Amino acid sequence: MRGPPHDAQRIIRAWRARLGLTQEALAHALSVTFSTVNRWENGHVRPSNLAWKALEELAAERGDSLLAEPALETSLAALGTETDGERGTG
Repeated sequence: MRGPPHDAQRIIRAWRARLGLTQEALAHALSVTFSTVNRWENGHVRPSNLAWKALEELAAERGDSLLAEPALETSLAALGTETDGERGTG
C-alpha cells in the first residue's frame, strides 16, 4: 500500500475545498475527529497509511482523485489539447 506523499497537507486541503467540504464534514465521512483533519491540513502530522487509503477510497466514491489537478485539466480542455490516441501522424 502506498502511503501519503510529503505534501499530503496541501493535497487534502485542496481536495476538501474542491468538494466544498468542511473539516468537520470530512472528519465525519472518515470517522475521525475534526482535530485529526485539522492537524493533517496544518502539517502537524501526516495521515497514516490506513487514513490515506480511506481518503483515496472516499475520493474514488465521489468520482474524484486526491491527486487530480483540476486547473490543469480544465486549461488543457479549453485549449483543445489532443490526447495521444488522437494525434495525427503527419
